[in-house]
Amino acid sequence: MDGKTPETGPAEAGRTEKRSPHSIRFLDAEWERIEAHAEKRGLTGPEFVRFAALAAMADGGAARDRLAPLIETTFRAARILVTNLRAEMLEDGREDELNELVADARAAQDRLLGREAGQRSGED
Repeated sequence: MDGKTPETGPAEAGRTEKRSPHSIRFLDAEWERIEAHAEKRGLTGPEFVRFAALAAMADGGAARDRLAPLIETTFRAARILVTNLRAEMLEDGREDELNELVADARAAQDRLLGREAGQRSGED
């Protein structure tokens, strides 16, 4: 894809159909991220949004359906490993190190979720 958007797209059996503009509202910061992401792939922002929307519809949620069990299994395995590591650290008298690891993990989670430190619901 060369980043040029044709005014027509494939329709039925060799016919072409003219594309019509449609308005979608984005925050400036959202659109900047979309354009940067699209540019890395040789696309314009509108091309990227169109292709992403059409791909999501074509997939019918199949990617999410395939990923959900993998995410759940990964989460369960990580929880088992972390629980065992926590018990070992407490037995070895490494509570301060454990507390530091937990604080760092919570700070990273807050950054990823875009929230202020300590704004967790249902905490402890």
